[in-house]
Amino acid sequence: MTTFQHAVTELAWGYAWSRPGFNRRTRLILTIDRDLHEGAIRHGVTAEEIKEILIHVTAYCGTPDGRHSFLAAHEALKEAGALP
Repeated sequence: MTTFQHAVTELAWGYAWSRPGFNRRTRLILTIDRDLHEGAIRHGVTAEEIKEILIHVTAYCGTPDGRHSFLAAHEALKEAGALP
């Protein structure tokens, strides 16, 4: 593991995720991205909630990233059986 990877892992997974104030589900919603859709699904975030999350963040991250997120979410939701 590189020094950068170690620092990011320690900050995100050590410090940020271990703090009080948000439950696990809320943290999963806040950190949803193309790699974490499945974790959110496993913890009860619905397909409809993921759609709303992505619509909201698209306004802040931009259309290209928002579109990519929708495509990735669609695939993750299909794999998880949350979509037909």
